[in-house]
Amino acid sequence: MTAPLIKANGILVEGRAQYVTLHLPDSSELSIINTYAPRTSRDRAPLWKKNSEANLLVEHVILGGDFNHFEEEGTMGQAGEKRMHKREAATWHHLTLQHGLLHAWTLDSFRKMSKKEYTFDNGKKG
Repeated sequence: MTAPLIKANGILVEGRAQYVTLHLPDSSELSIINTYAPRTSRDRAPLWKKNSEANLLVEHVILGGDFNHFEEEGTMGQAGEKRMHKREAATWHHLTLQHGLLHAWTLDSFRKMSKKEYTFDNGKKG
């Protein structure tokens, strides 16, 4: 049922990001980007840049997937790795501003099923 709505689709980064753009019944357009980001900040920065360069000029964008990072620069991750460095932070914030993205998990209006601080759960305590 969705196939007739598809205006465009493609791969932004092989094995990492793909998109579909839908022409909705109200004549607006929606692009959905599915992303699987690398674990290191150094490798994620070029991915966010490629997502920005895609120039999906539409009214609405949903970016979903596994980003493998914390938004706060310098937040400690697994094995003590600092999760987001300055270069990644710059490319990430450019992408979010370009598409007007919000982190749904942090919105008060988002229905949370638990009290977890993040959307992932690695099964560790504390």
